[in-house]
Amino acid sequence: MSVSIIKAILEADATLLATASGGIYDLDETKRMGLNRTNVAAAFTDQGVIKPCLLVKGRKRAPDGGPNDPISQEATTRQVVELWFYQSDGYGSIETMKNRAYALLHEKQANGVFAIRWVGDIGQARDEDLEANVDRSDYEVRALRTV
Repeated sequence: MSVSIIKAILEADATLLATASGGIYDLDETKRMGLNRTNVAAAFTDQGVIKPCLLVKGRKRAPDGGPNDPISQEATTRQVVELWFYQSDGYGSIETMKNRAYALLHEKQANGVFAIRWVGDIGQARDEDLEANVDRSDYEVRALRTV
């Protein structure tokens, strides 16, 4: 649930989409293989070079130790959502996308969640399989689980 909410927020922003010319994806679209030239062709040029793009992935959702109502079966939850940023060379587009995502998400509320907070980045890295530069930002999403 948190992944779809975060993805919808990101996809609704024209400024972010202008930089993420290769698109914004989640694992429903990329399947278990993630971004690759076969199943997400729109993220790559005709020459097979990755365009600036973003992949949204969620870790497991778990109780966060907050309010819990056994009668209504409501419980507060925590899930970390990972934003993976890619581009072929350099990190300029990655930094632009990261900064825009931060502006859209950090300390915000959204329909279905009551708190979104940035909790860290992995820093600049290289994905040799995709021949791309990559960075990841993690966001903690707190929500209410109901029956």
